[in-house]
Amino acid sequence: MKKQATKNVEVLIDLLGYGIVELSVAYSLNFNDVLPRTYSIECHTEPVDSARHTWLYSRDFKMIFSKIEPSVGYTVCFNEEKSNKNIYYQTMLNVVSDYILLKENLC
Repeated sequence: MKKQATKNVEVLIDLLGYGIVELSVAYSLNFNDVLPRTYSIECHTEPVDSARHTWLYSRDFKMIFSKIEPSVGYTVCFNEEKSNKNIYYQTMLNVVSDYILLKENLC
């Protein structure tokens, strides 16, 4: 796997009851150029007001993008050690993955 330098992305997430939350996410992208092409992404969110944003289960998380051949899209898997039923956290993971997918032009 080849590793790229750490990058940053600003993410806006609309969470019912919290309003629009802005997160700064630092991430590193590791990729395997063997088919099917896969990307392992390690993310870390910058601090937010933890007293207000109790939904933020963890500031560190990982995801894997894997290309579906023949060029019809990607699957995204999140690496979570514990089962998390927090809908706000799951929404954040989905939004962050979309931002990174678009920013890196992985499709």
